[in-house]
Amino acid sequence: MALRMLTNQTRQKLQEILSRLELGDSVTLEERIQLNKYSLHIPFIAGKLAQALRKRDSH
Repeated sequence: MALRMLTNQTRQKLQEILSRLELGDSVTLEERIQLNKYSLHIPFIAGKLAQALRKRDSH
C-alpha cells in the first residue's frame, strides 16, 4: 500500500473547505468533488469529512 502525502497547500485548501462545510457555509460542487476524491484515498480526510458533516448536522 502506497502512503499518500498531501502538500501543505492542498491540506490547507481541504481544511478550509471542511471548515465551511462544518459551518453550513457555501461549498461548490467542484470543492465537494475534490473532497470526495481525497476522502476515497486518504482515510484521514474521510474522517475529517465525516466529523465536519456530524458537526454541521448537530448545529
